Amino acid sequence: MAESTSGDKFEIPQDMARILYEEGALLIIAGVPVGTEFGVDLSTNKVDEMFRGVKMIPPGTHFVYTAAEGIYGDTAARVGFVHYFKKQEIVIREWDQNTEELRHRSSANIERDKARIRENLADLDKFLAPYDFQQLKKWQQLSNEITEEVIARTEPECSGVIRSSAEFQSCSDADRPKGQSPLTRPAKIRPNQTEDELLPNLKVVQGTAPRFTKIPALYPNSASPAEISESHLDAIRAIETYFSAFLDPFEAIREIQMSFILFLCGCSVDALAHWRKILGLLAKSDSAVSKFNCFYRRYLEILKIQLPELPEELMMPTSNNTVYKDVRQLIINCSLGGLKDEADVFTAQLTSVMSWYFDDLFDENPEDLPVIVEI
Repeated sequence: MAESTSGDKFEIPQDMARILYEEGALLIIAGVPVGTEFGVDLSTNKVDEMFRGVKMIPPGTHFVYTAAEGIYGDTAARVGFVHYFKKQEIVIREWDQNTEELRHRSSANIERDKARIRENLADLDKFLAPYDFQQLKKWQQLSNEITEEVIARTEPECSGVIRSSAEFQSCSDADRPKGQSPLTRPAKIRPNQTEDELLPNLKVVQGTAPRFTKIPALYPNSASPAEISESHLDAIRAIETYFSAFLDPFEAIREIQMSFILFLCGCSVDALAHWRKILGLLAKSDSAVSKFNCFYRRYLEILKIQLPELPEELMMPTSNNTVYKDVRQLIINCSLGGLKDEADVFTAQLTSVMSWYFDDLFDENPEDLPVIVEI
């Protein structure tokens, strides 16, 4: 079996265990080296000689990942995949020695292999670890909106492999940037340039990055000064543009959950950046709260589950923490947009669980006050 590093296992009722033993999904893995970190959802383990997979997996969305162990006991970055497990489904993966990750089984007849596993399940049972049900409730809260269609639409095209970051194309030394002369360097930065425009023009290797819906800029490059000011005061137009990419605004909730679990379990910096950009946009409009009232009510429920799972560096309630600042602005706009009761419950939850305090929410922010220039 796999040696658990997530604490004591939770004993589930016998009747539930019997149902899941008969109807739960199976994950069969082959060739994973001893000592490799292996995880499903929020449970992490170390592989031993007996381990061949996981049984009794509840139907639904699950994240499977591994991290190879180095010769000095160090652990590589996590690599994994998201799969929507169906009732009684058998999923087979095998270890790729070259890439040190799980891949689809290379078999001429995968259905025949699954049939053999089903026939010999009694003999295989001792090599399968049960799903860690101690973490199931929290996992379902984090992933319950993610459908099979969302997984297929957002996972990387390259075999659906989730890495800690997308891969970038290398370039020859001749093509490598050598810096710019004062004659070719832009004279100034436009006030409405986006963050992406200011970063180096690195090209992602096709198929290695999650395919999330693009988040629009707060305002277009052609915006007038008045439109820029209006967009900073209320980002309703950008939010409407973002929602227009979906058949229904609630589809955005599914991508929000997807991006968060890719970060939480897969340590994907791309997914975390996307999640933060969505929060930054949605926090900037009270008129959007009024127009998309039901969406924002659900969004607050989602954030109550997600925020306590953030890394320590994003936990400090300071002005330097952009997540805290955006959440604070979101609370203000939800209160102004017709969700005051929900915002109050949300605030109380964050204060209780995370010690995030939101005093003087509606006091004038010194940064927003007019600046008096003496001549």
